[in-house]
Amino acid sequence: MPVIRIMQEKLANMIAAGEVVDRPASVIKELVENAIDAHATQLTVEVFELGMQKISVSDDGIGMDHEDAHLAFMRHATSKIKDESDLSAIGTLGFRGEALAAIASVSKVTLKTRQKDSEGIEISLEGGKFLHERPAAMNVGTTIEVNDLFYNTPARFKYIKSEISEKNAIIDIFDRLALSNPSVRMRLTMDGKLIRETYGKNDYHALIDQIYGKQMTQGMTEFTHVFQKITIKGHLVSPSISRTRKKDISIIVNGRYIRNYALIQAVIDGYHSYMMVEKYPIAVIEIIMDPSLLDVNVHPQKYEVKFANESMLSYQIELFIKDALSKKTHTIQDNVQKIKNQPRETYTPLTVNDFESWIEEPRETPLQTGKLPSFDFIGIFGGTYILFQNQEGLFMMDQHAAQERIRYEYYHESLKNPKHIKKGLLFPRPLHVTKEDLEIIKHYQATFESYGFELNKNLDLIALPTWLHDAEIDLAVEGMVSMLQQKGRIDLGTLRDRLAKDISCKGAIKANQNISRMEVDKLLKDLESCENPYTCPHGRPTLIKITHEDVEKMFKRVV
Repeated sequence: MPVIRIMQEKLANMIAAGEVVDRPASVIKELVENAIDAHATQLTVEVFELGMQKISVSDDGIGMDHEDAHLAFMRHATSKIKDESDLSAIGTLGFRGEALAAIASVSKVTLKTRQKDSEGIEISLEGGKFLHERPAAMNVGTTIEVNDLFYNTPARFKYIKSEISEKNAIIDIFDRLALSNPSVRMRLTMDGKLIRETYGKNDYHALIDQIYGKQMTQGMTEFTHVFQKITIKGHLVSPSISRTRKKDISIIVNGRYIRNYALIQAVIDGYHSYMMVEKYPIAVIEIIMDPSLLDVNVHPQKYEVKFANESMLSYQIELFIKDALSKKTHTIQDNVQKIKNQPRETYTPLTVNDFESWIEEPRETPLQTGKLPSFDFIGIFGGTYILFQNQEGLFMMDQHAAQERIRYEYYHESLKNPKHIKKGLLFPRPLHVTKEDLEIIKHYQATFESYGFELNKNLDLIALPTWLHDAEIDLAVEGMVSMLQQKGRIDLGTLRDRLAKDISCKGAIKANQNISRMEVDKLLKDLESCENPYTCPHGRPTLIKITHEDVEKMFKRVV
């Protein structure tokens, strides 16, 4: 007796629902994508009881006729593709023909739709089973109501997380859909309360402010580049606004929000040295490319795609972001809020003796700088912070962070092209590394020599690149060996950055290291010539500002 049998349609749909619809946010994603594919210019999402009671999506798209309204709920029924050749050039958000069938199998669904110059129709289903059809009076477009989600699959409830998690998931997917479709006006209400509204003006400044909050786009950097017929657009919120999570980096490919680790990491690397470690930016990256160069048929939820050349795309995104940020004049960080929020009992007032111990004679004329403000030198506080003032207020410079930035950019530029002139050593210099490290150096000797490190048969140094100071030889070799130990290969971009960081940090002026007035002037002059004088390579600020108004508020002169 045979044990293999064809699965019933209803059961197949319920199994498919487990992949496509795992929570209310998944339902919203599928319904909104269908509305956008139907050429909607505006749509409304209404959610009740976190979507478990009711989800409604209404649009002003082209609608469906009588026959399509019935076919839409059949598994693998789709208007998006006709034959297998269409799979290589998918230009719509939906195409698999699974979503509506899957949603209907685990809920009670009502579809109302009307096309231009035709009568409206209403169709109701329960658990994927047709209930009734009737005429519907409505405008052109479609409204789908999903009620009692998972009513017939109670086991699915154990996958529903906390109330706040489900609410955040709904808002998050709505935000991604809005960012992916800036020309579509969208509204989200939850239990009758307006949560989000975008205006469909194709304006990312307004859109990002509406989603992330007012003033977010102050200092925002944007770019558009085309390479190999691929267009990349970036909308980069200022590095001064950071997040503790990566989820506010949105990658959009041909109008589809996707999740791709390599591209997200490329954005993070592009912001590198502009942000503190473990801090992440808010950024939207739009990629427009020939659909034949990517495969969106990877996962039922369509979050994942495969690119023809992902590594090149990642490299270009990182490069474009770095270039855009380097051309932008970023604002000096204002840390007065941290000063204001200090508990009163931890504050120790300065005495006259304290003040006289670090104050120096002020400069008679302001120091004229390029990217930095013009200000007067006041003195040095605590052997670490150089103080300046101008009509805006008080500026404090971290001498170690400032020189880190200077040295980092010097070495970063020096390492841009590894073929440099070498300088020979009078006597061979042994490398201060372990035997294990020596084996790695031997294996990659050609790579070391491409950077100007010439070695004899005993692996002693006999020549060095001219850009490297003698005192920093061990730091450079240690950084290169560490890179090879961790990855087993040399990534020139990462190696260049790591070497620049290590050398700049370990050789920079330390805290509590007294420097002369001449050294202060030199430090300021070198810093203002940097591409990014506002942060150290690790993202810490080199300079902060406290305005006159902030000081007067602290002393209760103004309220």
